[in-house]
Amino acid sequence: MGSEVDKVLVDAHCHLHEYNDAEVRSIGDLGIYVISVSDDYKSSLKTLEISKRYGWVIPAIGLHPWNVDINYMDELKYIERLLLENRLVRVIGEVGLDKKFKPYTLQYQDIVFRRFAEIAREKGFALNIHAANAWREVLDILYRYDISLAIIHWYTGPLELIKEIVDRGYYITVNMAIAIQQKYREVVKIAPLDIMLVESDAPYRYKGLEFHPREITNVFRYIAELKGLDSNEVRNSIMKNSYKFLKRLEIL
Repeated sequence: MGSEVDKVLVDAHCHLHEYNDAEVRSIGDLGIYVISVSDDYKSSLKTLEISKRYGWVIPAIGLHPWNVDINYMDELKYIERLLLENRLVRVIGEVGLDKKFKPYTLQYQDIVFRRFAEIAREKGFALNIHAANAWREVLDILYRYDISLAIIHWYTGPLELIKEIVDRGYYITVNMAIAIQQKYREVVKIAPLDIMLVESDAPYRYKGLEFHPREITNVFRYIAELKGLDSNEVRNSIMKNSYKFLKRLEIL
């Protein structure tokens, strides 16, 4: 058995920039690390500001595919500058492709995501990825740019791609949607524990569920039920995964 030293509780995908100061402080009282992803330049600045105040916040900056359009160049340029000049940043996110909700801007999303992948490879950063209905395309870009460290947020893609994710050493995140989303439950049943991280994706709302970082401990219970495992075993395994992820980024 590993010691407590090699375990850490991490919310691997949360939007702290959407919370006010009091709410951020209350999340800090949970005693966890939070990878705080951004959606655009403005939210990236706020994420960096929050991370400078709180040591438990791991900033991720990027341009969400929902916010990419024909006028993407200026926004991308500003975010690139933040990535290249700020020593606090080790994670790029939330970035990726979305064929489900924004298929009409896919050509621009592709250009932007490839640029972020290029920066991640050059700097040794991790990618925190949104890939709705673009799972295959995202994996192909990760291979093309030889990305070694990636979190694929809320993976509900083809079950046959899970082996590729495992073989590449990437992670998938699990959030409270596991309680009601059948495809997510199928993924969790099949995917090995050693590629799983937990996330809140807070403050997102999904079919009556209100996501919050305090709920990530409940995610362990749902994973355990689906896989027929002890909840403490699941918790320990995923906390070890989180520790390894942060160690690879030299955050711990």
